[in-house]
Amino acid sequence: MTMGCKVNQYDTQSMRETLQRNGYTILDNENSRQQADLYLINTCTVTNVADQKARQAIRRAIRQHPNAKVLVTGCYAESDREAIEEIPGVAFVFGNREKADFQDYLDILKSKTSAPPVPTQAERIKATAETHTPSPLLSIEPVQHDAIREHARFSKGVSDAGKRTRALIKVQDGCSAFCTYCIIPYVRGRMTSRPLSDIVQEAQRIADSGIKEIVITGVHLGAYGMDTGRDRDIADILEHIHDIEGIERIRFSSIEPMYFPDTLGERMAVFPKCMPHFHLPLQAGSDEVLRQMRRRYTTAEFAHLVENLRCVFGDDVGITTDIMVGFPGETDAHFEASCQFVEAIGFSQLHVFRYSPRKGTPAATYSGQVSPHVSAARSQAMIALGERLNTAFRQRMLGKQKAVLIEASREGENNLLAGFTDNYLRVLVDAPERAISQIQRVTLGSLEGDYIAAACEF
Repeated sequence: MTMGCKVNQYDTQSMRETLQRNGYTILDNENSRQQADLYLINTCTVTNVADQKARQAIRRAIRQHPNAKVLVTGCYAESDREAIEEIPGVAFVFGNREKADFQDYLDILKSKTSAPPVPTQAERIKATAETHTPSPLLSIEPVQHDAIREHARFSKGVSDAGKRTRALIKVQDGCSAFCTYCIIPYVRGRMTSRPLSDIVQEAQRIADSGIKEIVITGVHLGAYGMDTGRDRDIADILEHIHDIEGIERIRFSSIEPMYFPDTLGERMAVFPKCMPHFHLPLQAGSDEVLRQMRRRYTTAEFAHLVENLRCVFGDDVGITTDIMVGFPGETDAHFEASCQFVEAIGFSQLHVFRYSPRKGTPAATYSGQVSPHVSAARSQAMIALGERLNTAFRQRMLGKQKAVLIEASREGENNLLAGFTDNYLRVLVDAPERAISQIQRVTLGSLEGDYIAAACEF
């Protein structure tokens, strides 16, 4: 089970492949009635609600699979390991950096070795996991907040995308930005760039598996190369993987505005496989709130970035964002400024989040905490604005031809095949099964709820 971001999704896929190499069969969480021998939960801790959902998921797994060894990893395993260890039935807790040692832990669990293969792990293992009920607890020593000095670590990577149409490639991990509301720098480690040669080799393996689209992801993607003296950046990754045969689409996941490379747009424009969609987390449309968040850019700088991207890619470029409402000290005037700025930019889609105090972050101690009912009202207003902007953007696309990668997913009232346009609009296509995993030219016809109905000749 994976909770949280695309980086966690990637990490889970890497561990899934390790399990399969060790002879495990992956069960379907939702549909399988078969009891699991091992249950792996990759957690998120971005909010207190995420922590609560993780605890609920752990307890549910233990109830539904009472004889399984339940393994818990991810960001919540880093931020509050003791809380997880206190849950009866948890067999093993390990952090984000230790995901790279997953094979070692499987060897211990399967009793293939009498001690961890890596000598330094011997001092960190508290017990063994040789029985099922009750499951003895294995744990790596808790990562302290000063572990931000440690670089992130990378697994051997993935070979395919499982049942997905597109594949994630993690090229960077960790964050050193320390936005005042965010716990991620404490649980992911320092910004760390993955070697370019490893990225290229992984992209080749994915292409060999038949996947046509790659999504380049990371915790702080725009920071790629900063830890190595900026000898390269994420545009260099594009140059090295663009010509790999079989890869027909390349996307970025989320790029923070303060670290968006100056020449990235222009360099992307010369590579036809790069998709015209950018997710740029704004968080607030008020300069005063941005300063309190420690976001390191102004609204004017953000607007200039968007203007440049539209100059390069045209008005059809998809610009999506994250918006936080109810940050401590946010006044009605600040919120109104955010709404006006969001509308002026004309995002194609908003992801709206209500601020939630996160223990261990500076903002949790700020005065001026916004009341829940005010935060909820602002959230609803911002969501409504986002829906209006999304509808307007999609209406402008009607009648245009776009390329769509058809997924193995049937959605909507008529159970049609679904996929994304190059600028990241969800469409429904009346096409046969043989269209799956193919890139088709479609004509965008009409809005159908959250989808655009599209016609294609297949």
